[in-house]
Amino acid sequence: MTPDASKHDPRPDYLRALLEQAGVTQREAARRIGISERLMRYYLAPEASTDRRSAPYPVQYALERLQA
Repeated sequence: MTPDASKHDPRPDYLRALLEQAGVTQREAARRIGISERLMRYYLAPEASTDRRSAPYPVQYALERLQA
């Protein structure tokens, strides 16, 4: 899998689906990709899709790699 920022989809429901497919908790995913658990919760909050809280592409890509 090669990073492709044109596929950036920071929607919290998409990110939550990646966690579910990877079979990891928010805490475990945060630890494995090197961000705080608090920041992970911030990105997964429903409000994240409507304001500045959206996850940057590197976070999405890291979660996609966990799921792969």
